[in-house]
Amino acid sequence: MPDLLLFAVVLAALILGHELGHFVAAKLVGVRVEEFGLGFPPRVATLFEWRATRFTLNLIPFGGFVRPAGENDPDIPDGLAAASKRARAFVLLAGPAANILLAFFAFTAAFQFAAPDPERVVITQVAPGSPAEAAGLLPGDLVLQAEGRPIDSFRALQEIVAANLGRPILLKVQRGEAVVEIRLTPRPEPPEGEGPIGVVLGNPTRTVPFPEAARLGARAVTTQFIELLRLPARLIQGQVAPEEARVSGLKGMYDMLDWATDIDRAAQRPFLTLNLIGVISAGLAFANLLPFPALDGGRLMFVLIEAILGHRVSPRYEGLAHAIGFALLLALMAYVNFQDFVNPIDLPR
Repeated sequence: MPDLLLFAVVLAALILGHELGHFVAAKLVGVRVEEFGLGFPPRVATLFEWRATRFTLNLIPFGGFVRPAGENDPDIPDGLAAASKRARAFVLLAGPAANILLAFFAFTAAFQFAAPDPERVVITQVAPGSPAEAAGLLPGDLVLQAEGRPIDSFRALQEIVAANLGRPILLKVQRGEAVVEIRLTPRPEPPEGEGPIGVVLGNPTRTVPFPEAARLGARAVTTQFIELLRLPARLIQGQVAPEEARVSGLKGMYDMLDWATDIDRAAQRPFLTLNLIGVISAGLAFANLLPFPALDGGRLMFVLIEAILGHRVSPRYEGLAHAIGFALLLALMAYVNFQDFVNPIDLPR
């Protein structure tokens, strides 16, 4: 139950942050906002009114919404559709920008708890019955050398293992204050889901000052967007399996948060939880920027078409496009959430 409450709070905060971005931007450019809703309708109560905006409490507790005046009607003088192209683009971009900012804060906070050291490799899991277990490798062992070569990345170790399938190799690992030599033989045909030696690799963590944590946080946000942009090409090229690139719904996101909060509560939990919040927030920003009707990116697409053609698409047709897009999004969300139940995401334990 505490994890479910944490998930509800996190999701609500990320969606409210997105809507707050739209709200602040609308106020800055003079677009009237009719309603700022906490939760989703049906409406339970009106909390108060401020500068012509009704702040309401709604029954469904996940997130919230902003309802600008004249969203699709340019005849309403202080509405969104009547605003200039720049003003509309600013308001539409402000929601995803808020999620990017929240992702940056989450990643930065995560790195202040524990920043991974990418130049050191540690054994985090050892598979039962694997060569690693038989040779005596233990979770927490820091890999110093393999076949006399210093190990400063996952790839360095993986290359040596791959080049010696079926042949014994010598590892030097640090275990506490001692340096231990381990000899094992990588399997040419390991069981499904395991590597040749049967371990899961990780990076040890280090404490970093805020400026470095902020730099790492900014890099993490950039990496998220780059990887999401590259994902379709990697899927086509077979570099990523379809099941690894599946979209997650509410249950999938909850399962991932529950997994993060279940791992080593004393050390890794804050980092994994905050890191996952950053991933979800960056994903929300990216998804909302997709040029699909009803999303912020879809509305931006119509602003761009207007800028290119010199006149706007008929509000009737634009509104119809967004209505159809919204219906398709609801159907997609229903399918994705259904898949989360019948085919749950397989997470390492």
